[in-house]
Amino acid sequence: MSIENIERDVHEKISDKVRLVPEGRGRFRVLTPFLFEDGDHLTILLKQEGGRWLLSDEAHTYMHLNYDIDERDLHSSTRQKVISSTLATFRIEDRDGELILNVPDKRYGDALYSFVQALLKISERVIRPPSE
Repeated sequence: MSIENIERDVHEKISDKVRLVPEGRGRFRVLTPFLFEDGDHLTILLKQEGGRWLLSDEAHTYMHLNYDIDERDLHSSTRQKVISSTLATFRIEDRDGELILNVPDKRYGDALYSFVQALLKISERVIRPPSE
């Protein structure tokens, strides 16, 4: 699938404000209008790895959370449950802090939508977790 077709799928499913910016072979920065609560943009890459396409935050989400929360506190029972539950719900893999989502069946727009939802949910619920 060409980058133009990928971008068209994303525009149809999410917004025409989403842009894919090449960053090398098989690697694109995904610029979206979505922000963390503090106004920082989500960091999202679409990259090809081993013949498959995936979305990655390149470990930015955890780094961003560490601005507000001590890293040890990220692993408290409530916060860890929120993270684990969200990752499982959206079928996202935590690869040593890098959050990864495989793009199934050329469904780039659907995958990006799910990935954005998961990153925002983790950020919102980890900073202000539900009561233990």
